[in-house]
Amino acid sequence: MIRTKISLISTLVFFLAFAFSYAIKDGEYYKLTILHTNDIHGNLENLPEYSTIINQERKNIENLLILEGGDLFARGEFSIFNGIPEMKILNTIGYDAWVLGNNDFRKPINKKLPEDDKTLNNLIKLSKQPTLCANVVYKENEKLLAGVKPYIIKKINGVKIRIIGLTSMKPQVRGYEPDKIFLDAEKTLKEQIARLEGKTDINIVLSHCGLAVDTKLANVAGVSAVLGADDHYHMSSPIYWVWGNEKSVPIVQHGGEEKHVLGKLELVFQKKDGKMKLVNFSGSEYDIEFVQEDEKVREIIEEYREKLRNIPVIRKSA
Repeated sequence: MIRTKISLISTLVFFLAFAFSYAIKDGEYYKLTILHTNDIHGNLENLPEYSTIINQERKNIENLLILEGGDLFARGEFSIFNGIPEMKILNTIGYDAWVLGNNDFRKPINKKLPEDDKTLNNLIKLSKQPTLCANVVYKENEKLLAGVKPYIIKKINGVKIRIIGLTSMKPQVRGYEPDKIFLDAEKTLKEQIARLEGKTDINIVLSHCGLAVDTKLANVAGVSAVLGADDHYHMSSPIYWVWGNEKSVPIVQHGGEEKHVLGKLELVFQKKDGKMKLVNFSGSEYDIEFVQEDEKVREIIEEYREKLRNIPVIRKSA
C-alpha cells in the first residue's frame, strides 16, 4: 500500500512538472501553425496528397491545428452520396474541427426546399472531428443544431486556443432552411468572445461567411486570425491592413472546388502582461506535385467510384 501511494505521488509530481514546464512566461514567444482547406465541393483528387503532407507535418510542427472551412460536397464527382465520402476522408486525415458551409445545409441535393435534415444530420453524426457553427439555431426553440458546437478549446503546450465556427446566411436568404434562424455572424462573434473573455489565450475564427463578412470579423476585439471560405478566393498569403505601425488580424482563404489548395498559416505570439499578443504572421500553400498519395484516402475515393459505376442508369423512354 505504501509503495502504491509513493508511486501515485511520483506520477502526480511528474505530470504537474510536465504541465508547468509548458507554461508560457511573459516575454516568451509562441508559434501556432494552422493547415487549412475549404470549399472542396466533392473534388477529392488532391486529398490523398494533402493527407500525406498533414501526417508528415504532425511529426515536424510542434503546435499544429488542422481545420476545414465547409462546403464539403454539393457538386463534384460524388454529389449523389451527399457528403459521405468527403466526411470519411476528413475522418481518415484527422482534422481538429470543421465548420458548416452553406451548401452543407442543402439536402436533398439540387432541391430548393428540404424534406428533412437527414443529410445534414448524417454528416454531423459521421464526423469524428467537432462540427462548429455558433450562428445557426432552430426557429422552434432557438437552440444550436443537434451535435453542433459553437466553439472548441484546445490546449496545445500550455496555451488555450479557442476555435469559433460561423457560417453564411445564404440558406436563410435563399429559403432552403425555413426551420432555422441564421444569426448575424459579427454580432454572434462578439457575444462568443465576451462569454469566455480572459479564459482563452488565442481566438481563431473558422468562417464560411465570405470575405466581405470576414473583414468585419477580423475587426472584433480579441480575434487572432480568420480562416475564411465561401468565395473560393485563392490567397496564397493572408490579407491584412496596417493601422499606424501595426498589422490587422490576418484573413485567409484557400481556393475552392477544382482549385482548392492545402494552405498554411503561421502565427507568432508574444506573451505581454499575461496576454498572448499576435506579433507576426505569414502564409503559404503546399506544392503537391511530387507528394506520394496516402493509400487510405485513395482507397475511399476508389471505393465510391466503384459504387458510382454500379449504380443503374435509368433511361427515359422516347
